[in-house]
Amino acid sequence: MGPLENGDPERIGRYRLIGRLGAGGMGQVYFGRSAAGRPVAVKRIHPHMAADQSFRERFAREVTAARRVSGAFTAPVIDADPDGEVPWLVTAYVPSLPLDRAVREHGPLPEPSLRVLAAGLAEALTEIHRVGLIHRDLKPGNVLLAEDGPRVIDFGIARATEGTAATQSIIGTPGFMSPEQVQGAPLTPKSDMFAYGAVLVYAASGVGPFGEGAMPTMVMRVLQHEPDLSGVPESLRGLVAACLAKDERNRPSPGDVLDALGDVPVGSSWLPPVFMRGIQDQVARMNAALSGAPATEGDATAVLGTQSGGYAATEVLGDHQATRAIATPPGADPHQPTSVLNTGTGPGGGTPPTAVYGQNTGGQTPPTAVYGQNTGGQTPPTAVYGQNTGGQTPPTAVYGQNTGGQTPPTAVYGQNTGGQTPPTAAMPPATPPTPPSRDAAYADLYRDSPAAERRRREQEELRRRAEERERQRYEEQRRRAQEIERQRYEERRRYEEELARARRRAERARYAEQPSLWSFVKLLPLLIIPIIQIPLGWGASIAWEWFATTELYTGDGWYYPGLLTIDGFFQALYLGYFLLNNVVSLEYLVRCLRSGSVTGVMLALAAAVGTNCALWYFGFFG
Repeated sequence: MGPLENGDPERIGRYRLIGRLGAGGMGQVYFGRSAAGRPVAVKRIHPHMAADQSFRERFAREVTAARRVSGAFTAPVIDADPDGEVPWLVTAYVPSLPLDRAVREHGPLPEPSLRVLAAGLAEALTEIHRVGLIHRDLKPGNVLLAEDGPRVIDFGIARATEGTAATQSIIGTPGFMSPEQVQGAPLTPKSDMFAYGAVLVYAASGVGPFGEGAMPTMVMRVLQHEPDLSGVPESLRGLVAACLAKDERNRPSPGDVLDALGDVPVGSSWLPPVFMRGIQDQVARMNAALSGAPATEGDATAVLGTQSGGYAATEVLGDHQATRAIATPPGADPHQPTSVLNTGTGPGGGTPPTAVYGQNTGGQTPPTAVYGQNTGGQTPPTAVYGQNTGGQTPPTAVYGQNTGGQTPPTAVYGQNTGGQTPPTAAMPPATPPTPPSRDAAYADLYRDSPAAERRRREQEELRRRAEERERQRYEEQRRRAQEIERQRYEERRRYEEELARARRRAERARYAEQPSLWSFVKLLPLLIIPIIQIPLGWGASIAWEWFATTELYTGDGWYYPGLLTIDGFFQALYLGYFLLNNVVSLEYLVRCLRSGSVTGVMLALAAAVGTNCALWYFGFFG
């Protein structure tokens, strides 16, 4: 989790943002808390996507459908505003480890954990497909390993980005996309099952079923190569292979997978200890982030400039220490709370009960000296501001406190003191207060003061800078989106060009192997002129005559009359035509069938049929 950056909002809706979790193709994801203190994940859509009205409509439909998915297998959607200036989506924050990070840091999952993962993902896909959603981007980064089982996130929302200006027509992650998704065909829930099998291969071996590489390479492997299942346990290999079938009709449904897995045994923890420690670290970091957030309610507020000897001025409500607003003098008990009116500690106490802020209470200073009064020497402690009193004036007791002396304290209004002169003379006539000067210390509180104008200009400058940073961040995001779009377009174009070149090479190779019409024409003299046929027929006749005289031959004997006789000459001629013409025609026919040459097939059949019909006409077969 990273800190918030300049330009990030402090709140989205009713949710206060604490840090950054990451960014994706749709927007920025923040970690935040609800008004009740619950941890949430807040996804804020990119501004350039929010300008697309068709995206907003699809996003609203997908959010409505996603709300119906049970939170037992996913991170449930708890709030959203698809109609806001910048749409946002809030899901419950699940303290967990993403599958890709967990496998990268701690290695592949053992077979028992892999079976729990397989069953949990199948249950999640069953729930997602039940409400009519297709995930479209099931990958290790969208699978969370929580303490109570795996969770699936970002389900169904990927479809909202299809067709927007910032995306391509193919939504997904290379290596975890089904063949029909790569080809841009309409998708069904069986497409998620292909990604499901690829995720299980990654969890079992640490690498996807088609390895790693650039997007064109991965796409070619998905379409033409068989997956590598060597890292999958033998007991799950057949199930994973069925999920990775090229034809979606041969893939099982999530229900079929659950039936095949049966009841998966789960012990006290479904993950190895090293994985559980990572999840517990996430829980600790989440709690630390929530507790370290700026306080709003529940914390006592320190008075500006106050100090406390031995305890901080700010104490949490409910603590046994009272909030201090004065400086604790040396030698006083720092645990002693500030005295309240009518609760003095007595005239002989160490700390005066109601010392006023800024008063020096050391030595013989009586308890109620007025603010700013110099109480050193013989000056009585309760002389009125500006009044010079004699040295015999007794001190003034705190309100309600009995000092036990002979001289009555300050006379109460309307009380008869029995002729004794009260020690505190009346206050001098009040003078009208002088309004503070604009140059005084608090002049900046006035609306039209130079300090207020300066503060207003500073606020305007800060607001302008914030708007400029937001504009620059938006431009940077838009530039990055355009760069990503251009790169994807280039990769798609290179992939299509590579496919076209491969098709052309295959076509040229097929035509290169295809016999031409001229090659058949060159064979015609060999088939018609008996240059080879007579020696071939004579040799075959001599060989047959020898074979007829051996013990292997059980039929009637056969004797060749000789090449110089008429019967022997025609026998050798016809037998040579039969052998040579049929062998040559058959070889030409096979080559034409392999290369797909229809004309060559017809010519080869015509040569064979014509040769045998002519031999039958001249009585060779009789």
